[in-house]
Amino acid sequence: MGFLEWLQGTWVATTVAESLWGYPTFETMHTMGMALLIGSLGLINLRVLGFKPGLKIFDTRALLPLAWIGFTLNAISGSALFVSDAVMFFNSYTFRLKIVLIILGGINAALLSRKIFSEPAQGGAAVVPTTGMKWIAGTSLVFWFGAIICGRLIAYTP
Repeated sequence: MGFLEWLQGTWVATTVAESLWGYPTFETMHTMGMALLIGSLGLINLRVLGFKPGLKIFDTRALLPLAWIGFTLNAISGSALFVSDAVMFFNSYTFRLKIVLIILGGINAALLSRKIFSEPAQGGAAVVPTTGMKWIAGTSLVFWFGAIICGRLIAYTP
């Protein structure tokens, strides 16, 4: 706990926790990053699950840069929010579950990306989602929405 106490005593943690605009600014960044990340990956996952069949799955690859921007915003803002009260967050089982779900969501997104975007569609050939791809897409939605729910519950659970 010594490291966590030191961490929440740093100037970054103090600025986020005690300044008028620190916490709201990083919370807003976190929400915007989440919208980009979950919005982009969610659309890709929904397409793999069969929604909007007229859209080629390979064309959804254009959403990946938005997902990376969202992930980067969330990594930066989430770290700043974490250090503002590191001991409390570390002791929160809901926070730990959120981190596990984020890791699982990231692994899941990488697996799906390798399956559907690794082979460019030659001559307009459409990628036909397999049952395995659909399973990955469905669990991805569960992981990411689970992480969002856990994030909201941190304020209300130990």
